[in-house]
Amino acid sequence: MTNKKKKLYITTPIYYPSGKPHIGHAYTTVLADVIARYKRAIGYDVFFQTGLDEHGEKIANTALKQKKEIKVMLDEMAVVFKGLWKQLDISYDYFIRTTDKQHEQAISKIFSTLIEKDCIYLGEWASYYCVSCEENYTKSQIEKKGDGKMYCQFGHELTYKKEPSYFLKVSKYQKWIKNVLTKSKNFIYPQSRVKELTNSFINEGLTDLSVSRTSINWGIKVKENPKHVIYVWIDALFNYLTSLGYLSKDDKLFKKYWQNNDVQRVHLMSKEIMRFHCIYWPIMLHMLNLNLPTKVISHGWVITNQGKMSKSLGNVIDPKMYLDDFGSDALRYFLIKELSIEQDSVFSHDIFVKVYNGDLANNYGNMITRVWGMMQRYTDYKVPALSKKLNNLDKQVIKYHQDLIDNYKKYVDEFKIKDLLIKIQSSYDVLNKYIENVKPWQLFKNKQTETLNNCLNIIFHFMVDLNILLSPILVKASVNFFKTFKLKSKDGKKTIAFGPYYLNKDSKARYEMYADHNFKPKNESDYPKIIFARR
Repeated sequence: MTNKKKKLYITTPIYYPSGKPHIGHAYTTVLADVIARYKRAIGYDVFFQTGLDEHGEKIANTALKQKKEIKVMLDEMAVVFKGLWKQLDISYDYFIRTTDKQHEQAISKIFSTLIEKDCIYLGEWASYYCVSCEENYTKSQIEKKGDGKMYCQFGHELTYKKEPSYFLKVSKYQKWIKNVLTKSKNFIYPQSRVKELTNSFINEGLTDLSVSRTSINWGIKVKENPKHVIYVWIDALFNYLTSLGYLSKDDKLFKKYWQNNDVQRVHLMSKEIMRFHCIYWPIMLHMLNLNLPTKVISHGWVITNQGKMSKSLGNVIDPKMYLDDFGSDALRYFLIKELSIEQDSVFSHDIFVKVYNGDLANNYGNMITRVWGMMQRYTDYKVPALSKKLNNLDKQVIKYHQDLIDNYKKYVDEFKIKDLLIKIQSSYDVLNKYIENVKPWQLFKNKQTETLNNCLNIIFHFMVDLNILLSPILVKASVNFFKTFKLKSKDGKKTIAFGPYYLNKDSKARYEMYADHNFKPKNESDYPKIIFARR
């Protein structure tokens, strides 16, 4: 029987471990993780991959400066990255390192195949090259400063190099790749990046890509000519396939998640590496008759008030600072809520604290304690049933609630997680306004029990749904919420998890889900603490 379950293969770029991960790495990885969690929740079979790009001149130079063997330094950095992802609750399925034996063997085979297919030829390379970016720069991208030296767009000094090199025949595919980029409105998100790519690279004329080096030793050697080391971008880009077992004895994941037309194959990255992922990568896949990714999501830079992060400016943000002080949920929430895919976003401590206090401490945390307190006083911790006699205020908030449930999948399918989170956050304003208008304290005083019970039932179930919807972002807080209110999954054993079985129920069935549920604690120490204390 064929498995018809929808599938998603989502990747981050593999990060360069020449330095510690910063807030930009954290944003990309958290965004990918949140998408993966939402997709799993709505029934997708998800494979989520991240990892490290461990070859190239920059890696060798960094190890030399640190006076360490290259592999020793890389092993240490792998621990750092994995440790950060664990602290951030990143739920990846595979962590690849390009020094993995399986990867290196596959890259060697791929290079040989491209030579056999006459897609690669031997020539001489002469260009301005950025060691930091691992990239050649065209004349229009080079900036000459007052010191007479050449610099890339990120301010790194360029080196003029000339050496024998193998070249990939990308110029042959200029028309083909332009059609790929311009004919599909779904391949690149946001669409504004397409114009940037075509104007900066394709319309200017694609030149064949240098794909080997003789001046460095740290990398995978060309089998046919061992003086050459395979250029890092061929080596790095094919990680998306080798991590699935491409060209290995066990390639079932490759067949399942890549060479399968029913899979969403999504690459997520920052905009500065779009050129390689949206031009050269599709061309290489086309040369080998392999599927292309279905979508490339290219988010803006994370910058500070001083501009783009750089060591020289001393404005590089270490995510561990915020993790240690505020916790993983707070950082995950801020990154998704405040940073943007479409444009560059400023990360500032003041904005972080403002969002933390406003959204998490005031709205999220206070709503939990408010509902707990009302049910403690009015129903002795019991969720009352919903009657048939609903007033207009009840009906309005139920309609708002139902609209949110009906539309959340659309946000997820379109990868507009920030917009979904803003919509969820506005629900707390709706709930607070509803409570202020209904005035349950007066209903209790006047013994208007039926109206009071309807109010308490509605806000309780709405709050449950909001925690379910937030659980891919607030990983720890949502679990604590379910435990605090003694909410169990349908099998009665596990803590309730975000999933379609609950949210897909009709409105009436959802409001009946926890009617008569009693969450009375054994002692007062079980009273919910404010999960996000104000700062």
